[in-house]
Order: sequence, then C-alpha cells, then structure tokens
Amino acid sequence: MKKLVKMKDISGEAIHTRAVVEQFRDTLSADNEYLLDMEGVERISRSAADELYNLTHSDIKVDIINLSTFVAKMLDVVTKSRFLPRVRTDSKIKIVFCNDMQTLSKELRAFSNSPANS
Repeated sequence: MKKLVKMKDISGEAIHTRAVVEQFRDTLSADNEYLLDMEGVERISRSAADELYNLTHSDIKVDIINLSTFVAKMLDVVTKSRFLPRVRTDSKIKIVFCNDMQTLSKELRAFSNSPANS
C-alpha cells in the first residue's frame, strides 16, 4: 500500500528551492511506495521541479497526483529539456584551459584588461 504524503504540509503553497525536495527525498525509503499529493501547491521553481523529476526517476517509488496547472507545466518543461540536446549558440566565446595558477592569473588579467570590460 502506498503511503500518502501531502506536499503542501511540507512546503506550503510554493516549492521555491531544490533543497526542499532534497530534504523531503531524504525522509523516504526505497522499501516503501509513496503517493505524493500536490493539492494546494500552486508554484514550483524550475530547480525544484528538476529535483522532483530526479525523485520520480530514482529507486524510490513515487507517484504524483493533483498537480496544479503551473506545476504540471513546469514538470513538463523539465521533462522535455532532459531529452533535448544542449547547444551553445554563441560561437564568440573563448574557452581557456588553465593547468596552473600562473596561467589562470595571466588569463584573468587579460580578461580584466580587455576593451569589453572597460
């Protein structure tokens, strides 16, 4: 039998940070199954939604019910972004590899003296 957990009792009407979901996850056991009731939770940050996605795809069995429209959309955005390639669009970015502090200091001085940072 699944254990019912009312997320609003844990987070209130909004889940603002990833840490809230991480702390909740740490109270769960892989030996049990959970039904996470999101009734009354109206908002969730993208990072918290990402952590909730991680929870639902972990070794802990969690089903989620009663999502608000906003929370459902945010979870959908996070889920879809997991399967999209991450593409850098600005090819003007210079990547510098520094193997020691001297090289790092030199690059940082050059960066701070560049016209773009004046």
